[in-house]
Amino acid sequence: MFNYFYHRSYLTFALIIALFIIGVMGLISMPKNLFPDSDRPTIIVITQISGATAKVAASTVSKPIEEEISRLAMIREVSSVNVANFSIVKGEFEYEKGLDAAAVDVNNALSIASSKLPAGANPAIYTSGAFTRPVEVITLSSKNSNLTLPDLRKIADSFIKPYLLSKPDIGNVEVFGGYQSAINIELDPLKAKKYGLDFNKVANVITATNKDMPLGFLKGKNGFFTLTYYGDHADIDSVKNIFVAPNVHLKDIAKVKWGYQKRFSGYMGNGKEGIAMAVQRTPGGSVLDVSKATRTELEKLKVQYPNIEFQISDTQRDLIETANDNMLEALRDAVIYTLIVMMFFLGNFRAIIAAGLSIPLVFFGTIAIIYLFGGELNIVVYTAIILALGMLVDDAVVVLENIERHISEVKEDLNTAIEEGTKEVLSPIFSGTVATIVIMFPLMFVGDFPQHIFRPLISTLIIALLVSYFLSITFIPKLSLYLYKNGTQKNRIEKFFERLYQASFGRLVAPYISILHFTNGRYAVWRKLLLTVGVLALLIISVSNIMPIIGKDTMPPMDTGIIKAHIVFSANDRVEDSEAKMKPFLTWLHQQPEVTMSSVAFGSETGVLSLGSGNLPSEAIITINCVNRFQRKKSLWTIEDEIRDQLHTLSGIKTVEVYDFGATPMSSIKAPLDVRITSSDFENLPEMAEKVAQALAPIKGLTSITQSWASDFNELKVDIDTNKALSYGLTPAAIAEQIPINGRILSMSGSLSSMSTQYVRLYLKGSFSEDIQSLKSMLIQTPAGDELPLTALATISNNLTQAKIERDQMLYSIDVNGFRTTRPVTHITSDAIEALKTVNTAGYNVTQQGDIISLNDSFTRMIKAIATGIVILTITLIVIYRSVGLGLIMIVVLPLSLIGASWGMLLFDKPSCMPSLIGILLLFGIIIKNAVLLVDFYQDFRKKESPFESAVESVRVRFRPVMMTAFGTIAGMIPIALEQAVGLERLSPLADVAIGGLIVGTLLTLVYVPMFAYGFDRDK
Repeated sequence: MFNYFYHRSYLTFALIIALFIIGVMGLISMPKNLFPDSDRPTIIVITQISGATAKVAASTVSKPIEEEISRLAMIREVSSVNVANFSIVKGEFEYEKGLDAAAVDVNNALSIASSKLPAGANPAIYTSGAFTRPVEVITLSSKNSNLTLPDLRKIADSFIKPYLLSKPDIGNVEVFGGYQSAINIELDPLKAKKYGLDFNKVANVITATNKDMPLGFLKGKNGFFTLTYYGDHADIDSVKNIFVAPNVHLKDIAKVKWGYQKRFSGYMGNGKEGIAMAVQRTPGGSVLDVSKATRTELEKLKVQYPNIEFQISDTQRDLIETANDNMLEALRDAVIYTLIVMMFFLGNFRAIIAAGLSIPLVFFGTIAIIYLFGGELNIVVYTAIILALGMLVDDAVVVLENIERHISEVKEDLNTAIEEGTKEVLSPIFSGTVATIVIMFPLMFVGDFPQHIFRPLISTLIIALLVSYFLSITFIPKLSLYLYKNGTQKNRIEKFFERLYQASFGRLVAPYISILHFTNGRYAVWRKLLLTVGVLALLIISVSNIMPIIGKDTMPPMDTGIIKAHIVFSANDRVEDSEAKMKPFLTWLHQQPEVTMSSVAFGSETGVLSLGSGNLPSEAIITINCVNRFQRKKSLWTIEDEIRDQLHTLSGIKTVEVYDFGATPMSSIKAPLDVRITSSDFENLPEMAEKVAQALAPIKGLTSITQSWASDFNELKVDIDTNKALSYGLTPAAIAEQIPINGRILSMSGSLSSMSTQYVRLYLKGSFSEDIQSLKSMLIQTPAGDELPLTALATISNNLTQAKIERDQMLYSIDVNGFRTTRPVTHITSDAIEALKTVNTAGYNVTQQGDIISLNDSFTRMIKAIATGIVILTITLIVIYRSVGLGLIMIVVLPLSLIGASWGMLLFDKPSCMPSLIGILLLFGIIIKNAVLLVDFYQDFRKKESPFESAVESVRVRFRPVMMTAFGTIAGMIPIALEQAVGLERLSPLADVAIGGLIVGTLLTLVYVPMFAYGFDRDK
């Protein structure tokens, strides 16, 4: 490759320039997100069953749907949430399934399950994932009294939502906040009786007539014609004039008005009641592109609707823009730190120029390849490029240093020195690059969550290494023609850095050589054994003592500036009650200098997944955006404590959960600590959950303990005397049909041209749905025409029941959730297991379903990947060097770097986690690259010297480049270790491990690789 490109200058520079330009284009136009999408394919089935309790929804709707979905291939988990009027079933599939295939399979399963569902139950399918979370939430409120919230809802549904959906960058728009428009009909039972009508008769007539009906077609000599009956009444006056009996209009017996459905949901944005519009991206779409498109259209909407106030009340944009800007700044700092380290170790401006030009070329070359293959930019990708900096400059410096040696020591002319000097190091550079790639490569295929979150990091590292290798053997030799055209003399500044190095690190060469002489003295075998046993003892002591102290996490907590809260008031509270109780808190919240915006969603709405899905009217999900952590003094966890304390002061508050955004590594995990109790019967689950919650309460590091549902909903139970009812010719079903307090949906009425469509709902005039005494006095008609009060046929009593019921894996379930600050999840889970031993859980299945499940699976997969990488690396090194001994020597020093890695995590106060395991892989890659260079030079010297002298010379010659590579890489990792970007808290353990491991590992590599190399050299 070197010869081919070196003698084709125009091709070389054309290719480099092309990659640079494409990289710039990619940096500007590639999708930008915070982290890679890592949610498993999830399908949600929502079924509305008017009047059904949670118990009925669970047994008659969720259960049959769950049974069919559970039979599908690659289904991972099936669960459901059941509340009054709704069944929400969630199916989570393995990654390999794919979202589209999962949706098709669930749709087919519903076709089978439909025959088992109650009449009128029409399940709707929705796909879910990271794209479900709103990119922007826009709050619509009125600037004056001319527009009411129902008016705003109508405008949002009928005009603004279709307008936004017409824009190609916007994936979906969900409208939330109650006040869904409807034509409400209040039937006067006395007037209806006058015409021989009752509720059911009127309902049946309207249902049958208020709709368009295709009748067929006519085909004859005069042509082809369609035949249609248009009965849909699109306005209030038309509905009023519907005939419900001969010569009787609907307006004669009922009051017809345009209004809204009974509210079971509400919204408050930035402390003000309003209608929310949640703008979403498509799967794989760019958050920033969607946000830019939304905000551009928002400015146009403000002009078009001057009486509506549009406010952003929640956004992902600020977080991602801040994180991307921070990462570019961190990359800049990493380059500066790395160049400073290079100047210190080399004292050579030519090397600095070469590295300074190589780094941006490698950066944009890497971005170009990612862009061409349809990738995206996120913190993981930027981190990979920063991590690669030290290794990138090493290739360039090795080539440059050897060219300079050929000029100054071998006394070759410039062209010969460039060619021969580059060819001489092609093998070690290639071997080091291959070795580094080989040890990391298996992680790309580790499977499940670790693969999806870290594949972009590993693939970016590999791309960067390959681009660096290409540039080091093509661009650097060409650049050397200009750098060395005036010779290799150093100026005054370069000589100063040379003296500085020699007076500091340069002094360490002699002690290293002294150690090697010590190992080669009298009783050489015992001396080597002493050093080996000593370092192994240090390794065992360090790992065995430090790891239990630091604990484990799947991913460490991070301060994104976004706080989430889930609060529950009394189960019987209405949306209006919850909103009123929330107002004092929101007033206080927006007085806090750290808070920029807030979004509060009460209850649930059919088909809306981004806000309040599965919640009761008495529940609220709060999202609070704060200024980023670089612009405030308080940590996110301090602010959370203050918010938690303030929420506990609210009237009627029942439970409070306050936690940071991203509190769990995956959205499907409910809480860091999740104790799930399952049973075939739901009645006693809340009682058992209370006992478990009490046992878990004392655990250190938990901020809240809550259970997912309870039997605390005050229900009115209507107990019909069947015998008495039959004596009047009535059945319980016939009586139930005459209690229409839930607002029966009769038809859809609308104008297709404006999309202003609403339900037509029929109510019985009076306060039957609001007042218990009125309900008791409701008149029930008998087939004989007599009227009896409801209390004559039934008794009405109060009863505590379940407002919400959950199911998991075909069993009834309840979760006891615990949120934390920063204590490692293994410590919390271990304490929880001990605490549960004090609770008698006989007859129930009690399992841990929090972060610990993901942690154990991810660690198992990643440790296997590391082991596989080491095996493949060993084989690769044996093949490259044609020596089993040398291959094994380079491998055995890898575990020694774990001494520094463990101490690094302890000193930086970070748990062992997935990023730290990635750090170990990266650490091994750098250590093995340095070992390769040592062994390569050892073999080269071995051709003319003894094994011991070859080991000494390899240390003497390679000490400076090895130390420069290690400390250059450490310098590049400083911005990551110091968490100089929002979100880097998640990945900083990677740098912490690598920094600690490199310091110790490099120092030990320079001793043990040459010692083992000459010690096991059989050809002496």
